[in-house]
Amino acid sequence: MSTLLDQSVTAKIQSGVLPKSITGSRVGRGRGGHCAVCHVVIRPPDTEVEVEVESRLGVFHQACFNLWRDEVARLQTQES
Repeated sequence: MSTLLDQSVTAKIQSGVLPKSITGSRVGRGRGGHCAVCHVVIRPPDTEVEVEVESRLGVFHQACFNLWRDEVARLQTQES
């Protein structure tokens, strides 16, 4: 079953807001940035995942990053 957040991730990938590949990431403690998926502030002590997206840094809650990563993997499987 697809959740609203899953649908948001898929829509952002399809529209090009989030890329179809993940090149690298850094995990740390939240620093107050807004999550690129759910737009909620990532506060300490929450985990923040930082990823370079289109020559800028995007930050994600760990769970939101996992949704993006899993959707990227699913799409890559479909394309092969």
